[in-house]
Amino acid sequence: MIPEQYRQYEDTVTLGCVNYGSIWNDKAASIGKVKTLIGEAADQGINILVFPELSLSGYESNEDNTMHREFAETIPGPATEEIAALTKQLDIYVILGMPERDPGDAATCYISCPLLGPEGFIGNYRKLHLGTPPLFRESLCFTGGDSVPVFATRYGPIGIQICADFWVFPELSRILMLKGARIIVNSTASMSMPGRPFYITSMTAARATENMVYTASANLVGKERTLSYYGCSTIAGPSYPRFSHIHAQAEDKEEIVSATLSFDKLHRFREAVSLDKLRRSDVIRNEFNQLDTSRN
Repeated sequence: MIPEQYRQYEDTVTLGCVNYGSIWNDKAASIGKVKTLIGEAADQGINILVFPELSLSGYESNEDNTMHREFAETIPGPATEEIAALTKQLDIYVILGMPERDPGDAATCYISCPLLGPEGFIGNYRKLHLGTPPLFRESLCFTGGDSVPVFATRYGPIGIQICADFWVFPELSRILMLKGARIIVNSTASMSMPGRPFYITSMTAARATENMVYTASANLVGKERTLSYYGCSTIAGPSYPRFSHIHAQAEDKEEIVSATLSFDKLHRFREAVSLDKLRRSDVIRNEFNQLDTSRN
């Protein structure tokens, strides 16, 4: 049941998420911790491992918003090269959250997720939608990205999103699916608030069901300077006859969760639902065009 365009790729994948407690404001220690966790994941047979947003620095900014700029590196750069050497050795793909410095403008930084794998550095995603005060300080430190790429792996094209891009803008997940992604990963720093564990689980499952893909959200856990995070990293996706299924879910402690997923099973469900045939792309495109025209 796997379509011709995907037959060159592996039939199954073991996808993992790190429920990660950041070492705030200590990049060297963070790199060491990340490498240890990558080794543990490889020992567990995980093929693709997702870390949360800004894992290499911690998510929370310091009081004068300088920490992330000080820790930011170009991608590729020293940190990604060090970790890529390990992903080559261990034959594993890793999506890692970190602050990136623009190679052409040292004053411009991004919230980024490079993809590293057996091939080394593969590509990089920059967060599009930045949180603003009073709840968030991202826009005081970072610049938003400007593209929605997919990345080639031996398990097929995958899409990467970061936090609000995934939670609040579902059209981005749809774009990634239309570009061929069967796995969409979400690197997030979702803070502790009432109802949050249900939120991360239900929204990760919703993005999977909407697009007939596998999704994974990796979240921070524990406390940084003043902010706390609830973990609950989740892997979801259709599992016939269930349109929505939680394949793995973490709790509120540090751990790696994983699930082995079948692409044959996914494509059988896609064929039964006929999503591509049902979608009225002409109407959707026309409505977006009208919205753009009315705003201009």
